Amino acid sequence: MMKESDIRPQDLFNRYLELSRKDIGRFFSDQSKFVDVPCPACLSERHEPGMKKLGFRYLTCLDCSSLYLSPRPTVAMFDDYYQEAESVKFWGTDFFKATSEARRERMFKPRAQMVEQWAAKLGMDGSDSFADVGSGYGIFLEEISNLNRFGNVVGVEPAPNLAEICREKGFGISEKLVEEVQDGEIEASFASAFEVIEHPFDPAEFLNGVHRLLKPDGMFLFTTLTISGFDMQVLWEHSKSIYPPHHINLMSVSGIKTLVERSGFEIAELSTPGQLDVDIIRNIVTENPEIELNRFAHHMAFGVSDEVRAAFQSFLQAQNLSSHIRVIARAK
Repeated sequence: MMKESDIRPQDLFNRYLELSRKDIGRFFSDQSKFVDVPCPACLSERHEPGMKKLGFRYLTCLDCSSLYLSPRPTVAMFDDYYQEAESVKFWGTDFFKATSEARRERMFKPRAQMVEQWAAKLGMDGSDSFADVGSGYGIFLEEISNLNRFGNVVGVEPAPNLAEICREKGFGISEKLVEEVQDGEIEASFASAFEVIEHPFDPAEFLNGVHRLLKPDGMFLFTTLTISGFDMQVLWEHSKSIYPPHHINLMSVSGIKTLVERSGFEIAELSTPGQLDVDIIRNIVTENPEIELNRFAHHMAFGVSDEVRAAFQSFLQAQNLSSHIRVIARAK
């Protein structure tokens, strides 16, 4: 089974979080400009306090149980942050470079095989195009290209340095946010976005952008974090996945369903195939022994055998209770 350290080495990840804390003071010290928002999943304005973290406030939606940042920085503030922040640069250079091959083997190759299975089932061939949103170093573009299933493989990547890396690998790149993609600019039969939708100011606008780059009935594969997951429910404010200003949309499973459907998609498959919930809890509590777990969570993390932990993780996957969610949807 995959371990957290395979894709997220503790020293590198903690350095990233440290830089994030410093960036908050640089970019978000003036909260008078922040704006209140409804639930980004279901648009409900009924909420209760979720938590406060690093000076930011999270709310819990009373209708779909999603956790979201409100008030939140403006779109302009986020634009400046993602262009200039040291933590963003560190993730795109040092962190991702150090983990890229592990992620290729453990994450991107299996995802490419899933795309291949769906594309074959739908009869996609060399006349069809594929688009990856948030292409980074182009690793997933490479894996999709290796399938020889699609005639054209392109990326959407707003970061200039990463867009250039993808171009050097031979891929066409739209160097912009997917929200800025216009009708007809990209016409893909299949699209993907991994660990992106938890970041944007308005995830519905993000999905609308994806919808515009897809052909009618085109397929969209995306992954994100869900607050319904076991490790985030157990750790709550201690979770490193609940970390502003990067992760601001931590939607529940039902919230994600609502968001996808109101954005013009029909869900073909939804699952939580995460492998790391129990391992994440073990690692965080080992690193910070002062964190108190409830008796059941502590027992599952430290009091049972590796075999039982693996079986419990399989149970979380099967019951949509892992914090890593995967959705395949069709553009209506």
